[in-house]
Amino acid sequence: MKRTILSLLCLQTLLLSTTAHAEEIASGANSITLDEMIVTTRKREELLQQVPMAITAFSAELIQDAGLQSIEDIALMTPGFTFTQLFGYLGNPVIRGETTTIGEPNVGFFIDGGYQQSRIAMEAMFGDELERIEVAKGPQNALYGRNTFAGAINYVTKKPTNESKGKFEITLGNEGRQDARFSHSGAISQDSLFYRVGAMHSSSDGFYDNELDGSHLDTKQSNVYSLSLLALPADNVEMVFRIGIENTNDGDDAIQFVDNNAFGALPIAHPVLASFNQPQLITGGIPSVTDGFAVTPGHNERDNITTSFRLDWDLTNVTFTSITAYNDLEIDTAVDLDYSAADVQFSNIQTDQDEFSQELRLTSAHQAVRWMAGLYYYNLDRDSDTQIAQLAFDSSSKESTRNWAGFGSLGFDLADQWALTLSGRYSYERKQSKLAVQENPNGFNESATFKNFMPKIALDYQLTEDAMVYASVAKAVKSGGFNTAVAGTVPTEDERAFDEEKSLNYEIGVKSAWFDNRLTANLALFYIKWDDQIVRSLGTGLPPALLNANAGESTSQGFELEIAAIPAKNWDVALGLAYTDAHYDEYTFAVLPLFGINPTLDGNDIQFVSEWTANASVQYVMPHGVAGLDWKTRADVMYQSEQAIQAIDNIAVLPDRTIVNLRTGLENKRYSLNLWVKNLFDDDESINAIPFTNPANPLVAFQAVVGAPVERTYGVTASIKF
Repeated sequence: MKRTILSLLCLQTLLLSTTAHAEEIASGANSITLDEMIVTTRKREELLQQVPMAITAFSAELIQDAGLQSIEDIALMTPGFTFTQLFGYLGNPVIRGETTTIGEPNVGFFIDGGYQQSRIAMEAMFGDELERIEVAKGPQNALYGRNTFAGAINYVTKKPTNESKGKFEITLGNEGRQDARFSHSGAISQDSLFYRVGAMHSSSDGFYDNELDGSHLDTKQSNVYSLSLLALPADNVEMVFRIGIENTNDGDDAIQFVDNNAFGALPIAHPVLASFNQPQLITGGIPSVTDGFAVTPGHNERDNITTSFRLDWDLTNVTFTSITAYNDLEIDTAVDLDYSAADVQFSNIQTDQDEFSQELRLTSAHQAVRWMAGLYYYNLDRDSDTQIAQLAFDSSSKESTRNWAGFGSLGFDLADQWALTLSGRYSYERKQSKLAVQENPNGFNESATFKNFMPKIALDYQLTEDAMVYASVAKAVKSGGFNTAVAGTVPTEDERAFDEEKSLNYEIGVKSAWFDNRLTANLALFYIKWDDQIVRSLGTGLPPALLNANAGESTSQGFELEIAAIPAKNWDVALGLAYTDAHYDEYTFAVLPLFGINPTLDGNDIQFVSEWTANASVQYVMPHGVAGLDWKTRADVMYQSEQAIQAIDNIAVLPDRTIVNLRTGLENKRYSLNLWVKNLFDDDESINAIPFTNPANPLVAFQAVVGAPVERTYGVTASIKF
């Protein structure tokens, strides 16, 4: 709490420096205004302030100014959005309290409209490759399809240009951080064929050491290469091809199990467990772990190729668009599952995944009646092999997903100030899962089909030229699936499948601009009724497998507020605040009485949801401040309240945290030099934890495995444009 107050005082000092200019806002001065952001969230170009839904957009300039480098950075600056980096390549994006921790995410990630199953790989694109990032809150099933149950995040890349220009950037920081980025764009054939190339190297030594062998933990190393081609074969035809190649080789995560400190609320019924009578739960704040890491060395390796081809053909009153995407992902992880010096369980998992998607659509021009119609196909094939030598466990699984869909939207003006938009998607999805284990080569071979129609209706009213109110109702569906082998335990027949989850989403919002567009204020209120939520569950075996299962009913409600302003020339201010109340209405975790724990979880908070998130940014540019160079200074303060790591009585929580980032530097149109620090006050609270069964102590059902905090980092970044 002291750090939070100190951080806010730092921000207040910067805000007070703008007070002397505040009255200028009311003067109607039109020499300075906020930039009008163009977004394509609804698959047509629109002004952000005119789209009847909650969207947070990040321009290329903002990504550069704030030094954003990951999806977690984006989440910290987006009200109502949190991202918990779990372990290995797992992450948990949460929008409006709709969480998921294993299985397919509730938030869909896209590159130029092409779906990306591997969301972590997209972090390699930060730098000079992005034109903008759009975070659409609320279900986007109608237009984006599968796995957009809670929202969609679309990365829009920069297109090649006719003008020959490039950029080289280098970053040096503490803990051995070394980054280098290069990009260049130009013409191959004047006025008809252009290119853009990019390359990135990023590495760091990590913060923590492996006490078993003295090596570094949490080391990072990535190399990324990209190529884009833009062709204009005719005045009304545009074609863009893009390929990205990534190789990442990271070290072990700095994580360990922490001891439980509480028994269950019920007498332990299981005869074996009762005889040991061990604490089954952890209460209070999850402790921060910063030393004592001793694990058998492993690795996290990833090779990822992403490709896309987009064709836009302008047919006067209609545009035909084709988006084709293919991704090839290979992951090789070796992890000490007991996270200790003991030789208990060491897992090696190799995964090969291919994705293909094809979207075809027709979009009308901007007119009184606006429509869109499209077809979509998606194919996913994933092969995984798991070996655990200590258990003589060897399994292989094959999973496939086929999705066919038709979608469309129709928008029209009811009157001068009223507009109605209807959209929907019919989806047919078939999933198949095959599992073979060493003891039972036949394993199981099962399939399931999911058919759904997901509609959305939105009504907006233009109060004035600068203010709009809107309301929307949307149905969201996320397909079910199958549980395969988990950490050496094969699910029983009854545990193999889980059903789809559904929700009804209500949203009311206001978007407004004030003082000649020097201030914008957007507010959204939401209410979500969620049925058959896909959650984590325990299997009935020993050790129990961590599975996907369906809960009963849940509710999430709250609001999101975003304000952006230019209080005076050369000043930029942004504020964000969100409140989320997400809890289970009906949820019985049937296996819990075996461990002396109350199985009725009605009213408990949904895990990994912060009730409050807040962010504030202040940026000032002093023109020609030093030696003819502009001096730019920026402060970002971001806050997340505590998060329950499990629904069981909400007794174990990740503490709240406040992150302060500072950045200052000199720049002109060609050169820039910036000094920066992230996590200025070195907030060392735990940022991730999962209740898990410790292989070294399988008679304890829930023992938290905790990740070490990300310490303060600092460094210098220099770039040159040519």
